[in-house]
Amino acid sequence: MGTKPAVKKAWALLLVCSMILSLCSCNAFSKKEVLAAAKEVAENIENFDSDRLLELSNLNKNGDKANELRKGLNGDYLDENTLKFCMAVRNTISYEVREYTFSAKKDEATVDIDFSMVDYKALLRKEYNDIDELVSAVKKSDDTIHVVYNARFVKEDGRWLLDNLMGSSFLSVFDFMNADIGALAVDLSKIVKEKSCSWLGVVDGAYINARKLQLVVEFNTEVTKLRGKSVNMTYTVSKDGKDVWKSDPIALGTKTKMQLDYGTDQNPSAELKSGYLAEGVYMFTLAADNGTVLYSSSVKTRITIKETTVTTGTSSKGYLFYDSTFASKVLLAEWVPIDNKRVNAVSYGSDALAISFQMKMDPSMTENLYFKYFYAANVSDALKIKVKTDNASISGVAKPIVNANGTFFALGLKTKTSFKPGIYILAMFSEDQSKLYGLAECQILSKPAADYNTQP
Repeated sequence: MGTKPAVKKAWALLLVCSMILSLCSCNAFSKKEVLAAAKEVAENIENFDSDRLLELSNLNKNGDKANELRKGLNGDYLDENTLKFCMAVRNTISYEVREYTFSAKKDEATVDIDFSMVDYKALLRKEYNDIDELVSAVKKSDDTIHVVYNARFVKEDGRWLLDNLMGSSFLSVFDFMNADIGALAVDLSKIVKEKSCSWLGVVDGAYINARKLQLVVEFNTEVTKLRGKSVNMTYTVSKDGKDVWKSDPIALGTKTKMQLDYGTDQNPSAELKSGYLAEGVYMFTLAADNGTVLYSSSVKTRITIKETTVTTGTSSKGYLFYDSTFASKVLLAEWVPIDNKRVNAVSYGSDALAISFQMKMDPSMTENLYFKYFYAANVSDALKIKVKTDNASISGVAKPIVNANGTFFALGLKTKTSFKPGIYILAMFSEDQSKLYGLAECQILSKPAADYNTQP
């Protein structure tokens, strides 16, 4: 009778121990399975294997989240340069399953997976000329950061399946795929829609008697990603292989289409012939400030108007008109006598303080004239003057003078002291300088007018 309580206590102790051992055995077995599952998950995260990750999880394989996973890990949402950056970072990823963080309760378990990768955030705080330079920096860097994924598993049909695939903790591993690599995200070498670019105003593939070249450049919409990124471009103009002009910096990203110009208005040093851009092959080269060539195109120019170089002795009257339409409107033209200082039709004495070439015009002449005066000490120097391109002593715009006697132009020069002896050449143009109407020339002699026995 006295031994029965002791026996009962023994059996109770054995039962409790048995239960504890049973639970421990179950927990140990679960831990082994969960850690194995976690390792396989980590390997496939490292490999970016979306299909295998879906097999290891309880996520709907045909759902929206699954499709997002496939596209995301495949880089479908990334531009070409960002994908290059992400692939470089991906190649630095390694993992460690932290076994000591394992926790389980019935059919649920969690464990931390520590992912190590290059410290891409620190790298992106620096500046790079191009994507290749950034990728090289990623490969060379020894600095790392850690991202911890708290993987959660549930047991279903005897398998431990990942329960938080596509959750916030999982997605934090891939934050580098959302990194802003700035202007480098755009492949500058492919940013221009070449087939949409064109030269304005060309005839049979060339400009004829052109004062301006105009190239319209169209960009892919991707260029708008550069807005506010301080990415600039310039365009260089060359003629027959020699650079003749370079633009100021132009911000990229503000427009998807722009016009690039080169001509006599905005480029005073442009080589001219008969008032037009000289014949040759002009190349426009558009380049980003890091040296990447965005686009280049060439065009030919042709001139059909003969170059005019002044010659002395234009005529016995001291003038010659080259434009027949203008000449038909000239009723009378002469170097006029002023203060009796004109010696003959084309010369003045050294004491002349003014010279003037005047024309009486048909009343239909209402347009203004652009004129230039040139000086040459002798005939040899006069023959070298190119009235279209050389710097003039004076130039201006003359308006027609209308009075009771008719319509006139008075194109003169005055001096307070005396004129230098030599040849004075007057060139007359249309107001826009596109047409040379005519030339007139006179001579300042070496002696006063009274010393010559010639009537004015």
